[in-house]
Amino acid sequence: MNKSQKGGAAGLLAGLRKLNIPGILIGNIVLFVLFGLANERFLSSYNIMMIFRNTCTLLMAALGFTLVILIGKIDMSVGSVVSMAAVSVVVLYNAGVPVALALLLPLLIGIAVGVINGLLIAKCNFDFWVVTFGMMSVFAGLALVTTDGNTVAIKNDIVNWIGNGKIAGIYVVIWITVILAALMVWIQKKTKFGYDVFALGGSQAVASVSGINVVKTSIIVYALSGLFAALAGVLIACMTNSGSPAVGVDYTFNAMAAIVIGGTPFIGGKGGIGGTILGALLMKILASGLSLVGIPATWQKAITGFVIVALIIIDVVNDHRKNIKAQRRVYNNVG
Repeated sequence: MNKSQKGGAAGLLAGLRKLNIPGILIGNIVLFVLFGLANERFLSSYNIMMIFRNTCTLLMAALGFTLVILIGKIDMSVGSVVSMAAVSVVVLYNAGVPVALALLLPLLIGIAVGVINGLLIAKCNFDFWVVTFGMMSVFAGLALVTTDGNTVAIKNDIVNWIGNGKIAGIYVVIWITVILAALMVWIQKKTKFGYDVFALGGSQAVASVSGINVVKTSIIVYALSGLFAALAGVLIACMTNSGSPAVGVDYTFNAMAAIVIGGTPFIGGKGGIGGTILGALLMKILASGLSLVGIPATWQKAITGFVIVALIIIDVVNDHRKNIKAQRRVYNNVG
């Protein structure tokens, strides 16, 4: 490599550093390029469409969950609410409930679960691990009891259209997810509620002194977590034309992974939904790519876990580097 090439490479690296590109975005780009080179089918329009479609339910479950982690809490009931909602759509419709109500009532159940979680945690000061783990057990059990542990089918044109229909060549579930994700990003960035969430995650005591209604904000956050978890379950029922009590088993931890690798730490107060979107997308790019290159399913979880840990480490190192530079600037200015 000659001097001009070295200079160009150094300039490119310096430019990337100045752009301050998040590790999660770099991870998405790198994986997309690598899998595209490894298998040409990865870059097909069909596969790209399926990646976005498969991202929808994971992202839906993670949208409200992101707010919970932003306030420094956890919601272990997300996966069980996903399962219960998926099962409820099918059972209600098959019992003769009009399809509109069969789709709506599970969402109300999800909101109710979230409100109960929020009240017990914020109002009664119960531990959020204990409360949400208890709710997880209750609704996992209810989903099993409701269907006797079986997967139940549903046949309805509206349900099938929501899950598998298209508008302008794009799946309806993608349109729904894009609209709701954009709405949540706007709420997070442009509303007082969004500011309150970040303030609460930074310090509950300071937020309370600042006049923020801690209890009300926490309840709304958990209600949104329950709502979006239920919506993920409803979309799964529509996409598969069935309800399974086990469908949400992995959703709590997968949503949590998408949120954390998207830059929202468990301590709360930083990160946000934009990163969660990229985190969910990365997980589905990884799943699709590993399948297409022939990696056995038994190895896929291990590789996914390794990539997630690597990305988290990269972001931690970058944050540490930024903090050191900021401290140096302050020291130099004082000196």
